[in-house]
Amino acid sequence: MERDFFALPLKRQASRYPGRNFPLHVLTILSGHSRETEVNYYNDSRIAAGSPYGVWQYTLSGRGRIESREGSRDLLPGSLMILSVPGQQVYYLPEDSDHWEFVFLAMIGREAVRITRMIEQRLGAVTLTGENSPTVELLYTILGKLFAGDIADPFDNSSYTYRLCMTFLRETGKNRDIHRKQSFEELRFFLRGNLYRDIQVEEMADFMRMSRSHFTRIFSREMGMSPRSYLEDLRLKTAAEILFEAGTSIKETAARCGIYDVNYFCRRFKKHFGISPGKYKTQGL
Repeated sequence: MERDFFALPLKRQASRYPGRNFPLHVLTILSGHSRETEVNYYNDSRIAAGSPYGVWQYTLSGRGRIESREGSRDLLPGSLMILSVPGQQVYYLPEDSDHWEFVFLAMIGREAVRITRMIEQRLGAVTLTGENSPTVELLYTILGKLFAGDIADPFDNSSYTYRLCMTFLRETGKNRDIHRKQSFEELRFFLRGNLYRDIQVEEMADFMRMSRSHFTRIFSREMGMSPRSYLEDLRLKTAAEILFEAGTSIKETAARCGIYDVNYFCRRFKKHFGISPGKYKTQGL
């Protein structure tokens, strides 16, 4: 199939399956092809209006911009933005750009959100795709089928959406530049398994068999943030996952993530996600 995203109609299409009897953990609920020309186009992922979801957005032409705590960068043709909502980014059409054209998918489900957050933690929110990217090829196929109404079954939808996630992980795993950023994967698993403890940077450096100064320099360069910032980010994102669990209180969630002052936890959670943990838990469930 010859790929031509520009031939796809400019539209937003919701995928609704009212007769669905089984919960699916990966499901595309919204797809679209958009060309934005007004500077009031602005999205804030820190504001959650409902259940958590993932956004996969591929730039076709023009220029958008994404901002986070780590800074800002332009979204140019060939860039694939993958982020979770609620999150920590805003993305918009900057005043000095005449347009921003892109296609996108919005995914819901526990596994879709987990995979999206994992990609954010490992690779950041923006990945540059190659000319013959298998992920982009599959994205085009899925959009074409959704727009044509050829994916009328929720299980087919879930299958295609999950396949897109796995295709991206396979593709980026083979990319040397991206793979280099995953060199701290063992440390990440160690941290996640010990979040309930008071972990210092010295312990992280010892785990990696590096001096503190060398570890901090390499980690900050590879991961895009300091070890302390990364640990807090991991604590809060893990807390967001734990809050999904029925019967888990906010106090227990905070403690499992190594934060024993509930008031402090609530303040940091709201600052990070733009929503209180109590409201997030209610809306998420």
